[in-house]
Amino acid sequence: MTGFDEAYQLILSFAKTGGKESVDLHGAMGRILASAVNADADMPPFDRSAMDGYACRREDLNKKLKVIEEIPAGSPPLKEISEGTCSKIMTGAEIPRGADCVVKVEDSKSLPDYKVEFAVAGNVNNIRRRGEDLSKGDLLIEKGTKLGNQHIGLLAMVGCVDPEVYCQPKVGVLSTGSELVNAVEIPTSSGIRNSNGPQLMSQLKSFGIEAIDLGIVEDDEGSLRSIIESNLNDLDVLLVSGGVSMGDYDFVPGVISDLGFDIKLHKMKVRPGKPLLFAVRDQKFVFGLPGNPVSTLVQFEVIIKPFLLKLMGASRMDGRIKIELGEELMLKSLPLRFFVPVKIESGLAYPLEYHGSGHLASYSRADGILEIPENTSLIKKKELVYVRPL
Repeated sequence: MTGFDEAYQLILSFAKTGGKESVDLHGAMGRILASAVNADADMPPFDRSAMDGYACRREDLNKKLKVIEEIPAGSPPLKEISEGTCSKIMTGAEIPRGADCVVKVEDSKSLPDYKVEFAVAGNVNNIRRRGEDLSKGDLLIEKGTKLGNQHIGLLAMVGCVDPEVYCQPKVGVLSTGSELVNAVEIPTSSGIRNSNGPQLMSQLKSFGIEAIDLGIVEDDEGSLRSIIESNLNDLDVLLVSGGVSMGDYDFVPGVISDLGFDIKLHKMKVRPGKPLLFAVRDQKFVFGLPGNPVSTLVQFEVIIKPFLLKLMGASRMDGRIKIELGEELMLKSLPLRFFVPVKIESGLAYPLEYHGSGHLASYSRADGILEIPENTSLIKKKELVYVRPL
């Protein structure tokens, strides 16, 4: 049986980034940037006002000044500021020549004959200088970055409306088990609704992969072989839940081997998710996940998601954060890597009640997955732990 860290490194070693493509900016969310993006101009592109007010000379702050023009955002100033004059200016508008500060409108008083006086003196600025944020050519977003909400506006700001990203893998999801019915159906006394399929489809979609749902296949070797074989040409990665252990009806390992796949991993020293299967044929991959829903959820987050991110060209796959444990946690010491649900409150992680790999409801309130090292019997309150946010 393989340790978690060894299994993780083994699986990720097979993830080779594929081709590149350009996508529309509106479809870039969740994709991995294949080329670095640089600023195409200074940001701000000119000296601009940080607020609504009056652009003037600092040495004239104690004088009554004549307002010579109004400068809205988007219109260039037409007049130069000289002694005894100022221009009314809006937030974001270009600073006129001769001005070295902006007095906010709240600190001004309008007078007759287009004049104004100020209730401030001394160190007034309120100007955002050209290139204050970025200079032309500065690195804006690094290659390998997973594009999030915070990046889309930046891409638009520099005119990168068709960013180059890595191609996404084609992923299929197959649920196995004669006891399974679709979620819309009412199961018989010996049946259960399929939760793994919808769960995996949702997990894939959360970081930009629109997977193919291959549905449910019963515990029949011929049916399993047929559906896998007929879809392999259209897929890069196949995720199969159920049928991967050592039971009489666990046909996945044998079928995968018969189809020419080399099984690199079949058991890990983890809980939940010990019977995880990973198989390779050329540049096609199969993950066999346990049928228990928590095992499937957790092993997707800790193993499959990092693998897919690397396959997509991401520079960062480890989504763990370090956080303090909110209460003491006692465990039965075993040579296994444990994963348990936690709630995060006030910057602390609190383990939730958890009954094992079938207890999917334990994750309904979870904010993350706590990773507990092998042979751990006690984690003290306020001790730093690794948590994968959900």
